[in-house]
Amino acid sequence: MVNTINTETKILSAAKEVFISKGFDGARMQEIADTAKINKALLHYYFRSKENLFKAVFEDTLMQIGPVILEFVTAPIPLEVKIWKFVDDYIEIINRNPKLPLFILNEIRVNPDRFLNYLHINELLDVQILQDQLNQ
Repeated sequence: MVNTINTETKILSAAKEVFISKGFDGARMQEIADTAKINKALLHYYFRSKENLFKAVFEDTLMQIGPVILEFVTAPIPLEVKIWKFVDDYIEIINRNPKLPLFILNEIRVNPDRFLNYLHINELLDVQILQDQLNQ
């Protein structure tokens, strides 16, 4: 019997590696399956399409950055402290994922609508808090 959690984790890890290095357009499902050491049919069984798999990888990646941004915007601390904390946290994330900024910038450049559609920034953040601090 196939362990669903381990298989999905292997697929997401492989897909993240391929998508981050090659972007959505450059990634191939066969390469992701090969990297995950599974057959392509199993890959399609779990995620149905390249688009679904990319969305899962994107959301997983966003979960690494999202809490940092959310805390940055909403924390009841002085703006200067927020900026220093954000920079420290951002550098830590980039140290763990050095290809992440290029991946994000490339995806914004290639397909900004898809990127913004997955981001749901307005649902995640109330930027008014930050705007008020900037105004002060």
